[in-house]
Amino acid sequence: TSSRGHWLYALMLASGFAGLGYEMVWTRMLAVALGHEIVAVLAVVAAFFTGLGLGALALNDRIRRSARPARWYAALEVIIGLWALLLIWLIPAFNNWMPGWIGEQPSSLRHWGVAFVGTLVLLLPATAAMGATLPAMERLLTALRRDGWNVGGLYAANTFGAVAGTMAATYLIAPTLGFTMTLLLLSSVNFACAAAILTGIRGETP
Repeated sequence: TSSRGHWLYALMLASGFAGLGYEMVWTRMLAVALGHEIVAVLAVVAAFFTGLGLGALALNDRIRRSARPARWYAALEVIIGLWALLLIWLIPAFNNWMPGWIGEQPSSLRHWGVAFVGTLVLLLPATAAMGATLPAMERLLTALRRDGWNVGGLYAANTFGAVAGTMAATYLIAPTLGFTMTLLLLSSVNFACAAAILTGIRGETP
């Protein structure tokens, strides 16, 4: 049971690493179209946290009632990884379309509104899936609470991974490998988390 708890915490750390790594890369890629890097930063942050909240809200009850939370978690990690791969092509297309949507001399309201809504829609499949991984992992941890494991630890592991992912993607991985290879690498982390939860977690109702 103790090893199982450590396994779940390790998965949340890895998932957080990938999630904030994505945020850094997506921000840099979208700055090309949004006109100013501060707009890109705020648009991606807003889209990121809105998606997290929507995903957790929309799927929390279904995951909480499920007898197969590990499969939910694995499916969500696969969705994140697949959408990140699609964004390798979607973001350049979005960057080409965005100037036409914003217009040549947009008002601040139009510029920010289009930037925020467009970015939200573009990233939503991945960010909503990220948000839903938290209730899935909480459900998996329920049986371990009597042994001292708790949701706070999951958030701590996820946050620590997020900090590491931010630093690594910004200062090491993206400058060395470029955006496309960084997204490929981060998506592989999601796929590895999905595989690990299915092969490393035992005792779940089939």
